[in-house]
Amino acid sequence: MKTQNNIPKYVETFFKSCEIDEKLNRYSFFLIRYDGVVLYHNNNLANNISKSSIGALLGGVWQAARALADFIPKDSPCEGYRLSFDTSSQGVYVVPITVGKEELYLGLIYHDEVNPGFIKNKIREVAAGFGEYLERELQTSFGKKPSDRDENNNFLFSDITDSEMDRLFAFAKN
Repeated sequence: MKTQNNIPKYVETFFKSCEIDEKLNRYSFFLIRYDGVVLYHNNNLANNISKSSIGALLGGVWQAARALADFIPKDSPCEGYRLSFDTSSQGVYVVPITVGKEELYLGLIYHDEVNPGFIKNKIREVAAGFGEYLERELQTSFGKKPSDRDENNNFLFSDITDSEMDRLFAFAKN
């Protein structure tokens, strides 16, 4: 249980320790779980939109896009998908981060951008870096990779209660 209680610290530690490009950091980005719970944000939006609303919307739009992508005829699994809803200077960009069978999403809301390709590339780099970091931390903590757990759709933490989850992610409510 002690390792499970450190999961939010992994998120916080990563974002405090990595140097986010200042061009990227001037916009709002959110790390969310598949269900829309915000694990991290640097909300730089000028308005008072709640981070939980943004998390729920980002999670919902990703799930909707994934459902639509199921209609695409394909010979291989859906890997490398990204979601972009944008113009040439503003928009929303979401990339998945997969650790084992768990999926998180890093969403970016940007505006007045001259080079959106640059910031999209930067957010993909942050997502990849966080995925590698979390994989390492979980492997160190649990002694095996999250992808090594059994194959039957079990959650990474199948024995955790709702109250324990609330305590784990209490920092996200601030």
